[in-house]
Amino acid sequence: MKSWVIFLIALCVISGDFSPAEAAPHGKQFLWRVINSPSPFYLVGSMHALREGDYPTDLGAFNRAIDQSQKFIFERDPTANNPTVLWRKLSAKGTYPHGVTIQQRVSPSTFALLKRIARIPQGAYETQRPWAIAALNLKAQGMEQVSSKWSMDHFIYVKVRHRAQFGGLESTDEFVRTFSGMSDRESESFLLQAIEYGQRSPELLDQTIAAWKAGSPAQLYQLYAPRRNGFGGYWHWVEKRSALWIPRIEDAIKSRQPTMVVVGALHLCGPRGLIAELQKRGYKVEQL
Repeated sequence: MKSWVIFLIALCVISGDFSPAEAAPHGKQFLWRVINSPSPFYLVGSMHALREGDYPTDLGAFNRAIDQSQKFIFERDPTANNPTVLWRKLSAKGTYPHGVTIQQRVSPSTFALLKRIARIPQGAYETQRPWAIAALNLKAQGMEQVSSKWSMDHFIYVKVRHRAQFGGLESTDEFVRTFSGMSDRESESFLLQAIEYGQRSPELLDQTIAAWKAGSPAQLYQLYAPRRNGFGGYWHWVEKRSALWIPRIEDAIKSRQPTMVVVGALHLCGPRGLIAELQKRGYKVEQL
């Protein structure tokens, strides 16, 4: 349990404000082009937090795609996003009504696990829902090495902020509802899977960045996909958001405006990821 401690700081789920594919051939990036789009259309899988030296060695494909794009759509519009407002809304929705505690809503084994890994008094988290503990109060070993200022999101935004149009795939309220709409069971599963990921850190962080730099959605999916009989809450949350975005991405394709969509890399992975879902809808998608 030493890999996770409870802190009053945000996990990388929020730091991205400013997470059937095959292994990528050599030299590919986490970058795709929709070939049968009426105008240039790209999808970028970003790491929301990186170390300074973690960019791919060759950024040529990214830079060419950026230069061809006029509109940039992030998970949430970076020109309208307010991390303080997001934090406040998540905190409010993540708190139980008066008189209800997490001990009453999770299994005894989950509550015992929380008590073992906590480094703050029980009173500091006992009124929080499981998803809120995972999203707001957990930090894995190794995360102090990375920063959102080195993310691909930030790299792209800084490069085009003076000439581009921006948009978002979801509003702040929609993002908050992906958490607040969880059942007790989903919320507990989300927390347990987040802890399980944390127990694999900092090795998991290194493996994640390596898979991203290699342009391999298959490797990344393998690292995070729910294990058989394991906890599926985190991955279900990823797929639920991706499903919300698909019709909005299709609308952007049909707009005929040269566009780049920038999302967490996990959203492009797996049998229900954005790449697979676009292919099911008849779009031809090529990895660059």
